[in-house]
Amino acid sequence: MKKNLIGLLVLLALGAAAYYVYVQRGSGTMKPALHDFAVDDTSAVTRIFLADKYGRKVTLDRVSDVEWTLNGTHKARKDMMDVLLKTIYRVEMKAPVAESAHNNIVALMAGKSVRTEIYKGDKLVKVYYVGDATNDNMGTYMLLEGSGSPFICHIPGFVGYLTSRYVTDELTWRDTEVFADRIHEIAELEIDYHLFPEKSFRIKRAKGGVFSMETMHPGPKAIADFDTVEVMRYLMGYDNVRFEKVQGYPQVTVDSIVNSQWYYRIKLTESSGRVRSITTYRILFDPADLELQAEALDWDPDQMHAVIDGNEKEVVLAQYFVFDRLTVDYGQFLKRSGRNP
Repeated sequence: MKKNLIGLLVLLALGAAAYYVYVQRGSGTMKPALHDFAVDDTSAVTRIFLADKYGRKVTLDRVSDVEWTLNGTHKARKDMMDVLLKTIYRVEMKAPVAESAHNNIVALMAGKSVRTEIYKGDKLVKVYYVGDATNDNMGTYMLLEGSGSPFICHIPGFVGYLTSRYVTDELTWRDTEVFADRIHEIAELEIDYHLFPEKSFRIKRAKGGVFSMETMHPGPKAIADFDTVEVMRYLMGYDNVRFEKVQGYPQVTVDSIVNSQWYYRIKLTESSGRVRSITTYRILFDPADLELQAEALDWDPDQMHAVIDGNEKEVVLAQYFVFDRLTVDYGQFLKRSGRNP
């Protein structure tokens, strides 16, 4: 019993000594500049450049407090920008890489990592490399440029790793907005059902907020007896409409889709004169989908292809779940006495 007690005390003493050395190495004797990954005042950050070892790269430029551009051409996703900015502000060292693993981690990061450049104005204020997650997925290997020492980094209070926040795929960064208009910003709205033209309609909002409606086929015909409140309730649905993602199809596939029969088109003219639109195309049902095979469907019931703002050089993926609430029959707006049974 006495020998066991002495052994336990020795073990505790060694453990305490090891912990002291670890803490001293991690925060006391090591130069802070070697593990200073965070950027203070991200509101002053004007550009972030990300590049991986596969040749993929993105440049994010601040346009305003809430908007960033992607590679100088597209709008960047706000949700992803918010996460990235919070990450570069809060990231900090969790622990140094064990000496025995140092060379291996450096070699791994040389082959797979994301170079991150952060600018304030025209000044480059931070450059570091983001590697893979640790084995327990609770940390991320990171290395400051000019330093030969990689570290395990994290965000205090966050459970997980950070690699997935430093995205270098341009399509993933693309903003998915189709419509983002409030009622007072909508001047005219058209829905043209290519396969069911009798359902097509147009809504106009004149100055002063006065609405008018008309059917579109076989020709424009005014609808006199409609419910203005129902129209306003419907138009409120255009304040945040998004597609799912951009499809990285080869051009031959894009051409095949846009030259096929389209399904319906929504065209919204804003009070400023800007026109936004989406043209949709049904996707053939894949018989390999065993869950739906028994239903013998002709078309995919969940997703469709679409072209945004007439850009026929690329195709996006959209969900019926999002657009079904917008693609209604004009009969929905008729006053109760005039609605079809």
